[in-house]
Amino acid sequence: MRNALTRYINDNFSSKRGLIVALKYKLLYLFGFYRVYQQIDFNTVSRLVFVCSGNICRSPFGEYIAKAKGLNAVSYGLHCRGGDKADPRAIHEASIRGVDMQNHITRNISEYKLKTGDLILVMEPQHLQQLNASKVKYERVTFVPIWSEHPTPYLHDPFTTNDVFFSRCESVVEHCVNKIQTLLD
Repeated sequence: MRNALTRYINDNFSSKRGLIVALKYKLLYLFGFYRVYQQIDFNTVSRLVFVCSGNICRSPFGEYIAKAKGLNAVSYGLHCRGGDKADPRAIHEASIRGVDMQNHITRNISEYKLKTGDLILVMEPQHLQQLNASKVKYERVTFVPIWSEHPTPYLHDPFTTNDVFFSRCESVVEHCVNKIQTLLD
């Protein structure tokens, strides 16, 4: 029984800590703390800017899925040095969806140049806090997972997780990109 519970938590939340953090942010969302980030005028959005920690799993996957759908998209990492390849599992997840991420090279957020029409898409509240602490003024920001079937502002970093959670995480990103695409049309 204990192994089954641990496997369920790891497959769906990555870890016990991931479960606790996910519940915390889901409750905050349910109490309305993050609803303002759903108030986006998509008629003014011309480029999607995906941001995560390392720019190797979540944000490049979002970028490449969006580009495959004909959307203008880029991605950056808050904690990467730049110049690295995407995580092999992200490349695999993209490839089974018919998307080639082999040529992805990480970019640090310091390389970001604001363009009119940018919508910044972060993966978790900590990313928003880090962006707000910078000197750059980000006009439009939202959370990728807030556009999921089960809206929440938090999508746990899959980098050190098992393959089941990794795949689940990338599926959430894909679903959110699909939803955003319908809002842009």
